[in-house]
Amino acid sequence: MTQTHYLIVLIISLIIAIGITSCSPEKKLAMEFVTKTNTKNILVITPEYLYKKNLKTYMMDSLGIADNENKDSLLLLHSKFLHDLNDSLFIANYVLGYTKSLSNFGFRIFTPDETEQFLRIDSNSYQINIAQIELEETLYTYRNEEMIYDTYFYHDHNLNTVYINSWIEINNLDEDNLNQHIYFASDMITDIADGTFDYDIFSNKVRYMYNIDSLKTNVLYDLAYRLGKEYASYTFDLLLNYELDKNLDPDLRSERYWRYDPLNHIFYPAVDDRFIPLKE
Repeated sequence: MTQTHYLIVLIISLIIAIGITSCSPEKKLAMEFVTKTNTKNILVITPEYLYKKNLKTYMMDSLGIADNENKDSLLLLHSKFLHDLNDSLFIANYVLGYTKSLSNFGFRIFTPDETEQFLRIDSNSYQINIAQIELEETLYTYRNEEMIYDTYFYHDHNLNTVYINSWIEINNLDEDNLNQHIYFASDMITDIADGTFDYDIFSNKVRYMYNIDSLKTNVLYDLAYRLGKEYASYTFDLLLNYELDKNLDPDLRSERYWRYDPLNHIFYPAVDDRFIPLKE
């Protein structure tokens, strides 16, 4: 979620008073969960490599390649960003953002090297497996549009784009009964198009002027860290809402899926900033 989006959601939530009321059992249990995160232990398992796909299949014709059997490998070889991307560095940044943010929430984090120590803990334990991270390189059509003197003008940009898709398994080892324990999240990053329409009153013509800030491979490493932090927040929210579902009477549980802002210590409803549960 962008900062602007976050502020809008927060302001609307406060204005229409849809937050958890200060005296509600839901609020009390939510705050109790927040204060007891330091009693919860999480083993984080990480992937060994990335899945990478170049979806720019039109390149096959432009490169004069007709080898369908090795199409995926050849497309990856000629990708703009993915071919030179270092799997280990990307994963390390992703996991660092994820585990550091979970630690900041108060959880006690264990690495795969500490599995034996983790297994000796008999309660308040979760196993989280970042099962798969997939990067897809493609083009994204972005339309810049404007009304000028009741006339509609637009310009389409085909922007280089990388989608980052993540599959994460979350298991409560105390109960092992999360209804949907496989979760999905997807984000994207593109070239940045900065354009403007210029109306010449003397010629009565409109020109479109623009500049493209091109996406670079090294930017993906920074994005990996930011996504790890964001998905740690999704993880916290998931465990929080599971706690509310499990321990509250249905009459006392609202239908909202709550997000927690650790900086301002407030709860607000999630929109699309959450994991997507997947059927097994």
